[in-house]
Amino acid sequence: MARWQEVADALRAAITSGAFPPGSKIPKEEELEERYGVSRTTIRRAVAALAAEGLLSPVRKGGTYVQPHPARRPVTLDTQVHRDELGYYFSAAVQELRALQPPTVTIGPCPPDLLTVLALEPGAEVIIRDRVMGDPATGKAAQLATSYLPADLAADTILAEADTGQGGIYDRMERDLGWGRLEWAGRISARAATPEEVRLLGLAPGVPVLCVTRTTTATDGSVRGRVVEVNVTRRDASLWEVGYPIARA
Repeated sequence: MARWQEVADALRAAITSGAFPPGSKIPKEEELEERYGVSRTTIRRAVAALAAEGLLSPVRKGGTYVQPHPARRPVTLDTQVHRDELGYYFSAAVQELRALQPPTVTIGPCPPDLLTVLALEPGAEVIIRDRVMGDPATGKAAQLATSYLPADLAADTILAEADTGQGGIYDRMERDLGWGRLEWAGRISARAATPEEVRLLGLAPGVPVLCVTRTTTATDGSVRGRVVEVNVTRRDASLWEVGYPIARA
């Protein structure tokens, strides 16, 4: 085992045991050098490794702190869609969240991992609707939601407008475009955060995003049976967890 790994293991054990509690500042580099009998380069590599794990948070010219881990908010694995005066929502845990700024609407190539889901060919364009959702009282972002809609269906319609009116894109699909009673399916995954997600969500180093990918399928009209939207919602995986009931078979 390399020396930096030994130092990282020792620091990790100190954090786990509570010797360095959450929010506390770890000793300075020169103190750690003396304690472990290694070079400053070795200390920095060990600290960088623990920062990548989300255990430490370096502050420029302010030292390095043990990353606090607040209690996670549960997102219940819900198999029902709900509705309030603003439109559809998919979990009671996020009902109170609101858009913190107008949605950004662009057009671009469909992400490769969504081509099969949307039944599109490589290079096909999609309307991309980005929203930052959070607590309107504090202005803190809680989730990022991006909708991908096939351009051959959504371009030059209200679905490509920033303001889609009361009830949002789903009411427009059901009530105005005649796509029938929409159906949804979802899946949950996790991945490393992009730099933009780190910035918008204020993620600590090494923290991944919890992703909920939801497909919207039309049930009527010329698009019957077609997936007309894929929505990918990302949340801070250190603050949110997925819960679900377990029943006896």
